[in-house]
Amino acid sequence: MNCPMESHNPELLVAYAAGELDAATAEAFERHMAGCAGCRSVAGEQTALWKALDAWEAPPVSLDFDRRLYRRIGLEAGVSWWQRLSRPFRLIPLRQALPLTAMAALLLMASLIMERPGKVAVVHQGGATVRAEQVERTLDDLELLGQFSTANVPESGHKDAM
Repeated sequence: MNCPMESHNPELLVAYAAGELDAATAEAFERHMAGCAGCRSVAGEQTALWKALDAWEAPPVSLDFDRRLYRRIGLEAGVSWWQRLSRPFRLIPLRQALPLTAMAALLLMASLIMERPGKVAVVHQGGATVRAEQVERTLDDLELLGQFSTANVPESGHKDAM
């Protein structure tokens, strides 16, 4: 007999535990279980489960069960689709819902920002080279311009003063 665990045939294990196998198949499976610890374990657990289900007795139904059931069905029939949809959210108080909504909005904004970063300047490697003398002259020119802008400030408060 092929191992039901290896051949992906759990129906045989369940049928054995439920007592639904014919005598020849059950005997062949019991011989297999003598050498297969995995099948023996699963069959034992399934047998215990079936025994527990057989021993379980449903609690008795109350006398007014039908009346209460039909009343609830009638109440549900009168509820609109919007009320059914919003029912789970009515349990959350407003002071809890607002921070949760704000957090969800912040997470959404952050994900949008992370997905679309700003434009990045592209640096070309084949651009013009800058010499040290050119940078030095540019800095001197900026310093000279800075002196002119401070010289134009009038020292006295007179309108004609330069």
